[in-house]
Amino acid sequence: MAATPTRRKGWELFAHPAQQNQRRYEALRADLYEGASLTQAAARFGYTPATLESLARDLRAGKLVLFAPAGKPGRKHAPKKDRARARVIQLRREGLSVYEISTRLAVEGIGLNRTGVGQILAEEGFGRLLRDPAEGPAPPRPASAATPDRPPPACSTSTRSPSGCTPPWPGCC
Repeated sequence: MAATPTRRKGWELFAHPAQQNQRRYEALRADLYEGASLTQAAARFGYTPATLESLARDLRAGKLVLFAPAGKPGRKHAPKKDRARARVIQLRREGLSVYEISTRLAVEGIGLNRTGVGQILAEEGFGRLLRDPAEGPAPPRPASAATPDRPPPACSTSTRSPSGCTPPWPGCC
């Protein structure tokens, strides 16, 4: 003879669910899994038999979502990027590169770096802007990245051939 399980503290949360999705789940579970009749399961959770039958049909067809998908942690939007989006698109339509756009935004007081500008352009479907060599040199790099007074790194043994150094740049070895 099978013993009936003893009820533990909190059992009433499952017998009388307060939230709609849990109530749907418990009613469908009683009908489909526990073997209660459609009429019994519907009455137990406050549904009509026709409604519970519709819920079961929708569940089988994949049209009913009982559990919400897990949320992604973190911010859902970036306020600076959202404010600058229209201006970034306008400047790209004028033919400016990511670097030129970020420089123009800085002058206008909208602090958005090249990464943010590039992300906006990618989200909006703009491709990378390739410069034509006939247009002249690329815009100058920021002072922090330019290091004209720094000598090139010393030649490593991995760049040397058996006959000696094969310098990748003049004056290496």
